[in-house]
Amino acid sequence: MKKLLLLLTLGFFLSCSNVQNPNYERNLEITKQWFDSFGNEDLDFTMSFFAEDIEYQSAFYGGPLMNKDETREYYKGWHDAMEDISYEAQNYLPGVDPDTGLLNGSVRTYGYWSGTKSDSGKTFKGLWYHYLTFDDNGKIINGGDFGDATGLIMSVMPDQE
Repeated sequence: MKKLLLLLTLGFFLSCSNVQNPNYERNLEITKQWFDSFGNEDLDFTMSFFAEDIEYQSAFYGGPLMNKDETREYYKGWHDAMEDISYEAQNYLPGVDPDTGLLNGSVRTYGYWSGTKSDSGKTFKGLWYHYLTFDDNGKIINGGDFGDATGLIMSVMPDQE
């Protein structure tokens, strides 16, 4: 009887371990829209996805944790420097709360950014990781970019004469 009870309990926990956060699918769609808006260089629309008190991690070496105004400038810098920006996701994954380890509706993704540096005409394609966490209204409250932003910029700079 003890073994049966143990097996039933174990089965219950295993079956519950695949339960998705109810907001994940909504947040995944928002994430995909966000990537499209960034690639379309629609800065106002891109920023409309963020809550007012966003905290966003820059991908540049020593990059700060930024508020909404700083995040806007960060994105504007990318838009001003690059053309034909696109993101090709390799996957989208559900995120977890760092304190509890429970699925929290956040979205993580690995994928390739590609585009062309405006002043040099050089193209790039680089692998990046992103995470986005959402509030109950579907607004992004924190997120970040992880990739070699400095190396990417250096690789597409105009040639020195």
